[in-house]
Amino acid sequence: MNITKKIGTVLTSLAAIIGIGVVVAPGASASTPSSCSNVSQIGTTRVLTVGGMQAASVKQYYGCGYNYAYIFVWQQYRDTHSSWDLYVKIVNEADSGVDYGQATVNNTTRSELWGPAANTASRCTHATGYLNSTGGSTSSVC
Repeated sequence: MNITKKIGTVLTSLAAIIGIGVVVAPGASASTPSSCSNVSQIGTTRVLTVGGMQAASVKQYYGCGYNYAYIFVWQQYRDTHSSWDLYVKIVNEADSGVDYGQATVNNTTRSELWGPAANTASRCTHATGYLNSTGGSTSSVC
């Protein structure tokens, strides 16, 4: 992990400890992407609210030299809906208009979706995710 990403991770952790602008999502044991079994979250978690219900978390991870987008659908949403659409991507902020590491599943009951490895680790990036038509992005990490 480059020093900038490491500093960002430390600052995010510090913000969590002192309670500055950090969302605490319900505990969920995230799997790992199929191409890398050792990833760490970078940047903040974005919570998606659908119909007044906190419904999903969007996160960006780094590992094995790549960035990964991730979305997790919370149990309370899964308990009240029969299916949903999921979409995630990594946005390289220097190259807007091109999406990296994107993945989509439609009409699913899956609780999570990992995007494929995005070769953007040396760039300023954020993850964007959608649950149905509601989307949001994590903080930028450089």
